Amino acid sequence: MYKKNILIGLFKKNKNEAVEYLNELENLLKIFDGKVTKKFIQKKRNKNYLSYIGKGLLLKIIDYKNSNNIDTVIFDDELSLSQLKYLENLFKCNIIDRTKLILDIFAYKAKTFYSKIQVQLANLEYVLPRLKNMWGHLKRQKGGIGGRGPGEKEIETDKRLIRNKINILKNKLKKINKEILIQSNNRKGLISIAIVGYTNVGKTTIFNKITNNNYKTENKLFTTLDAKINNFNIKKKKILIIDTIGFLRKIPTKLIESFKSSIFEIKKSNLILHIIDLSSNFIFNKFLFITNFLFNELSIDDNKPIIIVFNKKDKIKNFNLLYLKKQIRIKILNNKYLIYQKKKFLFLSISTNNIKDILKLKNIISKAILI
Repeated sequence: MYKKNILIGLFKKNKNEAVEYLNELENLLKIFDGKVTKKFIQKKRNKNYLSYIGKGLLLKIIDYKNSNNIDTVIFDDELSLSQLKYLENLFKCNIIDRTKLILDIFAYKAKTFYSKIQVQLANLEYVLPRLKNMWGHLKRQKGGIGGRGPGEKEIETDKRLIRNKINILKNKLKKINKEILIQSNNRKGLISIAIVGYTNVGKTTIFNKITNNNYKTENKLFTTLDAKINNFNIKKKKILIIDTIGFLRKIPTKLIESFKSSIFEIKKSNLILHIIDLSSNFIFNKFLFITNFLFNELSIDDNKPIIIVFNKKDKIKNFNLLYLKKQIRIKILNNKYLIYQKKKFLFLSISTNNIKDILKLKNIISKAILI
């Protein structure tokens, strides 16, 4: 699976954004060393309730798949049970949606006991409503009037086992979350800083530079799933700094729980460093996505200082910091979903390869937390 792939997406108005989403899927596939042979995008007001895309493009993609020995077809949105079954019957190969791909990545990347439980739980919750479709290959021979075949009995047994396993995992998570709360309470009195941002914006690199650590960094999405905590000193005061998991648009709801440890650290922090990759496309959209998540989903305190760090300035020629600041303020004011529109942000542009920029970042952190 994931060796030779086709990517399929839809858009209503903004084709460039749809292209960006498929590029994101392609980057996700790099984790499995998967190759994308072709991307298909269609303008469509609503998804087809069975085939997701229009019938004409569907036939074209099936021909392409058969001619190029494609093993996996990936759709950019979560597929319904009926869509999944219909498409599997047509393509005769692996049909994957964005949710399943991200779940597989999380399962592959999970290292700690905590993250493994979260990912296992998310996978089971994803599988449970799809179990009937997964058993579709079994012949359901009725054993008499009103009887049920062996396939249906197997499904009911598996559903019961899965529900029991889900309850066990949820209870384990409750115990771990209590331990996390105790650890957090033990850190009371210490100033903490949370690094947040879209996945692959350079958060861990900044974390390493500030704390003089050498945690693994890669030019791939979701290098780590667990929040990393370390410390550094400013004016002889010990400061905790937390590198949180990178966020992603269209993140499956089943995986929100996997962000819980990061979310908890963000809410408890005294200062937020919001990292933006200057070399990325749609930086304003990604900024709004993270900011909306912080304020609307997490209910971050409006009084909490936030430093917007434009990272990788060495990769951009002739960028204008004043222009970026102005555009971000305009985006905030025009965004009806953002509650705290009057929030004052601090701005800084850096290159992690420049020692002076790192010192400048530490200095602005010092001022922001009033040390």
